[in-house]
Amino acid sequence: MARQTNALSIDLEEWYHPQIIRKYVKLPKKKLVWHSTQMLLNLLKRYNTKATFFILGEVAKQNPELIRKIYCEGHEIASHGFSHKMLHEIGPEGLRNELREFKKVISEILGDIEIKGFRAPTFSLNQDTSWAVDILKEFKIKYDSSIFPIKFNLFGVNGAPIKIYGLNSRDIKSPDDKSTLMEFPITVYETKGIRLPVSGGFFLRLIPINLQKKNLRLINTERPFIIYIHPWECDITTPQLKMNPLHKFISYYNIKYTLIKLESLLNYFDFDRIDNILKV
Repeated sequence: MARQTNALSIDLEEWYHPQIIRKYVKLPKKKLVWHSTQMLLNLLKRYNTKATFFILGEVAKQNPELIRKIYCEGHEIASHGFSHKMLHEIGPEGLRNELREFKKVISEILGDIEIKGFRAPTFSLNQDTSWAVDILKEFKIKYDSSIFPIKFNLFGVNGAPIKIYGLNSRDIKSPDDKSTLMEFPITVYETKGIRLPVSGGFFLRLIPINLQKKNLRLINTERPFIIYIHPWECDITTPQLKMNPLHKFISYYNIKYTLIKLESLLNYFDFDRIDNILKV
């Protein structure tokens, strides 16, 4: 059996952008994205690995040299929206405006490059926000990676497909083979009808690395998986705020080991940009 190549994705945002952290943050906000992203770029260069960077427009506007560096090192530039507001917060016209503004900022930095991918902030594409599918098609987006096929408090879609499929705007759980918009859902490990998150963020930090490798290896017998990570999760200088104990645990647990665990995965599996894996 041929060895699978898996997708590595970086959600390029500041430490204060995540939904559960935002309400605890007070001005002024220290900006750390350059430092934390540089650590990731150095690691990727060491392993000769290319990734997809889902870039927040607000961060791109404030850090044009960082975006140029990411692009010149061969990584894919994809959209994470502009403001990090969830889809239900901005609505259809808000999404159109954010996609236009994102494209404008990236064009000013890199010229007229094609933006093929999108990831909604906080994985906020679900049945209630399925209107986003047709808007992404309007903007010639080729793939989305916003659907978490397990329901959590803030996000997720129970019963969504776990494999790559064509997105249907009428029912995002029903694959459409003729769709021009592909979905690369966030990877879960399914066993005996139970779905377990394994693929990044808090779950990368939470799950022991040997168990994670075992689950991902089993997934690779059927399909490629996708890892997602945020630069602030890799940086021990990320401010740790006083907050609800559960929110604090989810936000900061095991941050000092994130890069070590990611390096272990890079050493064990093959990774590439999403557009290369999907051949779009």
